[in-house]
Amino acid sequence: MRVLTQGPSRRPLGRTILALCHVYFLLHWLTGIFMFREKLGFSPAAVTRYYLGDPERFMNPRSFQGLLEITHFHLFAMGLFFMVFTHLLLFTPLRPALQTLLTWLLFAGLSADLAAGWLVRYLHPAFSYLKLAGFWTLQGASLALLLALLAALTNPGTGDRGQTPCRAGADSGPG
Repeated sequence: MRVLTQGPSRRPLGRTILALCHVYFLLHWLTGIFMFREKLGFSPAAVTRYYLGDPERFMNPRSFQGLLEITHFHLFAMGLFFMVFTHLLLFTPLRPALQTLLTWLLFAGLSADLAAGWLVRYLHPAFSYLKLAGFWTLQGASLALLLALLAALTNPGTGDRGQTPCRAGADSGPG
């Protein structure tokens, strides 16, 4: 529980665990770009084709049940991703305003990415622009977040600027 209130450990094993976590974060980031390119494509027309189908390419439109299953899983996975990495962001040397901006950008990117598929499929193909904007906002905010976390990890003296976001339950020492 101490990590939740006082930040990541300065012990070598704690730093190793965080470094390995960041490796997985980077791999997730890279494979996300490749998967998006392969499944949807980087153009509004390709995104629209993915959700609405294309008879000439024998592509069926995405079904309600298919979108629901993907959304259900992604709500949990993306929510956990958001909570873990924005929590770690609190312990970086970034100014609070920049931490807040990155948090909101990540949330906006995740939300737009999740919602846009539904909007393309059931409201209008023009929401394919929102899908692309949400994806690139998510990727950009994730990369900035990863770089901030790596900077805090490689410069241990600047990790939390001597502050803790929450002191509730923390040991106050003798007295």
